[in-house]
This record gives sequence, C-alpha cells and structure tokens, in this order.
Amino acid sequence: MVLSFLAVTALLGCAEDDGRGLGDNAGPWQDDDRGVGQPGPVLGSFELTFYWIASESSYVGAKDTRIYTKSCQAIADVPRKFFDALKLEGTGKLNDGRMLNYAGSCNCARSPCFEVLGADAPWGKGVQNRSLEPFRSIAVDKSRIPYGDWVYVEALDGLEMPGDAPWGDFVHDGCLRADDTGSAIVGKHIDFFAAFKSHYQTLVGEIDDHVEVRAAGDRCPVIGVEDPEEDPEDPIDEDPDVAQVCYPGPANDFSVCLPLSFPGQPTGYKYPAPLSTNYRAPIAYLDLQAIPSDTKLAANFTLGEFASIAKGRWAVVQPHAVARMQTLRDILGAVKVNSGYRSPQYNSSVGGASSSRHMFGDGFDYDPVTATLTKGEQACTGNGGTLIEYTSHVHCDWRKTPVDPLFYGAVAVAEEPDLALTSMAAELEEVDGIWTAPAIGFDEGEPRRRWTATDRDGNVVATAEGESFVPPADAVRIEVDVGRVVVLAHDL
Repeated sequence: MVLSFLAVTALLGCAEDDGRGLGDNAGPWQDDDRGVGQPGPVLGSFELTFYWIASESSYVGAKDTRIYTKSCQAIADVPRKFFDALKLEGTGKLNDGRMLNYAGSCNCARSPCFEVLGADAPWGKGVQNRSLEPFRSIAVDKSRIPYGDWVYVEALDGLEMPGDAPWGDFVHDGCLRADDTGSAIVGKHIDFFAAFKSHYQTLVGEIDDHVEVRAAGDRCPVIGVEDPEEDPEDPIDEDPDVAQVCYPGPANDFSVCLPLSFPGQPTGYKYPAPLSTNYRAPIAYLDLQAIPSDTKLAANFTLGEFASIAKGRWAVVQPHAVARMQTLRDILGAVKVNSGYRSPQYNSSVGGASSSRHMFGDGFDYDPVTATLTKGEQACTGNGGTLIEYTSHVHCDWRKTPVDPLFYGAVAVAEEPDLALTSMAAELEEVDGIWTAPAIGFDEGEPRRRWTATDRDGNVVATAEGESFVPPADAVRIEVDVGRVVVLAHDL
C-alpha cells in the first residue's frame, strides 16, 4: 500500500526478491476478449511511476530495529535499513515469509506501526482494504480516478510482463484498477505496482514516464469480483491533517508524536527543483503556530531549539536527525544549537547555500559548550554525520541518511548525496612566502584551515591551523584542508 501521506515511486525500493512464499492465488485477472471492446474517453496524459515490495532478505546488518503492531506488540527485529524501506513502500516481506502492511502512526516505541497480512492479501493492501495485484493495481488521486475504477493505458497493451506465472509472464492488455493512493500522487499521476524492483527495472525502459490514460469503457470488462468492503479502521483514508510524526521524546521511546500539516507550497517555500533523492521539496511540515515550542523532542532538546517560527511558520525536523543530535549531546555534554531548520526564503535572506541542509531538517550548527570544537567535530563524524568545519562552530548534517518519508514521500531522481558541498571551493595563494587559502561558498562563517608541510622524503615537517601558513625551508610540498570539504596541495 501507499501511505496516506507517502508516495512510493521508482528508484527508492528494495532489491530483487523471487516472490516465493507470497501465496498461490490465481494471479492477475486476464480476459480472453482483450482488445475486443472500445476504451472510454481520454482522461489525459498522466505521469507514470512504479512501486514495489520491500524485502528483508535484501538488507544486511544487525537486527537492531523492532517493528510493532498498533497495539504495541512486537512483530520482529529487523535491520534499520529494511525498516526505513518498509516505511517508504508500505508493504514488506520478512525473512520468515510473513507479509507486513502499514497500519498507521502509533504511540509505540517506534512509529509507524504495521499489521501481519493473511493469505487473502499476498501482495499487500491498498486503499479501502483492497488487495493489491502486481501489474494491475495503481495508486491514484481519487479526484482524477475514483477508487475501484478500471482504466485503459494503451502504452501497456501488448507489453510482456516480467516474472513468473501466474503473477507475471503474460502479455498485458492495458487494463489497470485504482486500488491505492498516496499524498504525492496528486493530479494526473498513476503509480504502477510492479511487485519487485527487478520488475520495475525490466519495465522502465519499455514505457515512457508519461502515458495517455483512458476510461475503461468496453475495453476492460469488470471482473466478477465485488469491491472489498471498506474497513472503518483502515488508515489509508485518514485525513492527512491527522497524520503524525514521532520523536524520541524525554524517554527515548518515540512517544512524542506531532501532527503533520500539508499546506502545499506556502509563500517563501520554493525549493530548488528535485536535485537528488535526498534533495527534494517536502510534502508535509510541522505547523509551528500550532505546536508549543517547548515540546520535548528528545531528552535534552525542545522543538524551539531546532525550528523557530521567525525562520518560517512551516518546518521540517527529521526524527532520525533529532535522535543523532541527542546522541551527540550524550557524548559532549551541553550543546547549544545555533541554527536548525530554515525555510528557503529565510535561508536565501542570510546567504545560505541554495541546497543548504538547513532547509531539509537534518542539518544543524552547534557549539559544544563544555567541549572543544575538535571533539564536537569528532562526535559528528562518529555518528554518521557530514561535517563542515568552521572557526566558531560545528555544522553537522545527515544528508547521506535517507530523508524521512513522512515528510518527503519519494520521487524518481538519481542519488547525489554530496550535492550541497559542490558550491564550496578554495584556492591557494602565495605572497612573499606567506600562503593563504581564500574560500567561497562557506555560507556560515570562516572555515577552519589545517596546514601540512612535507619534505622530499614525504615526512611531515610542519603542521598548523589558521588563515595563513609559512612553510619551513626544507618543505617541498604543502597541503591545506579547508573546512573538511576542500583539500588543496602545491609542490614548492
């Protein structure tokens, strides 16, 4: 399924799975009279994306993350990366064969929570408790295509579907059914359920990313199966405004859950065009006018320390980044956060980089109040952060950690995890034997410069830190590290 506030699209799924253990239902509906009738009116040109099932077998690592039901009963311990993929895709398969489906936000030790599916839904559930079918089910915006409706896509008609019978290895007739939804599935956009990533990889080169969609008409006769009865507790049709995001809180049990808001693109929030998987505009925000700034997001941090209404009413604060900041606080002692989330407009007003991580809710400037800057920097890199060294503070962000799907959904854009660093540069200059390294793009202050000089045998003969450097007489090469971002060298 696709969460009510999460769109699942290409390039963000799991690795290949063979599909065994997913049930032996009859397979996707096929009709001997395919192509006999005429399709209905043209509904328009729709964007086409893909989604699939996350598989635990595709992820290695310690099983350090527990999955819960909405009643807070433990389902399984899995690798964190699989849990992240499960949140993103909404449906996933455990190594023991059980299929899990998103069950909504919860106040358990970790949110969201999931349910274990039975044999009646071997491929997961979508909107209105609908069982998904590979190559048939699509996620839609119900204002464009009502749930349960069949549509016809000529671009699929005649294409051979990958996989094995009965769920694959057949020639498609172009008929699709609206079984699912997602908040990023807006307007003329359909998300095609391909079952596995390997299937997506087979199909993506065979079909354009925009296709003409028509009403089914007589081309896709309705099969003799009644629409499923809608489950009143099914979270798919929740009002997105009641969707929640949960933070570690004072007890580090992720029990502090805040409402998400979906304001569209407010004034002052024009993000750059999607630049990569981790550099795209949010689909959901925290409304700082509606949430007390003294809300404890972690044992030693409040919401107001990470996001100020003076920098924009709507804010993104990613839970994994809050958890990492608390870990830094546990290591360093007192930590003062100088700058957290910035709206794009505010970021521009202070000269921030056009792709600053401050706009994505996982980048923070901080002072280690009772520790040295060096220890503050070591704590950042030691906890998976990307470091930029400044002379007055530490910038730490988690750009290489997948952005939280509760805030971002997903788009089909190639990964470029270090994109924000590309605007930072420096060059070496020498005047009267004194070397400097003027820098540009370090928008938060002066970067730290670490100098090294070596002799002709490669031995280090001098090290220093500062804006300028005078190498000793026996030095034949100098090197400077600027902000832990740019490294320059010159042979003397």
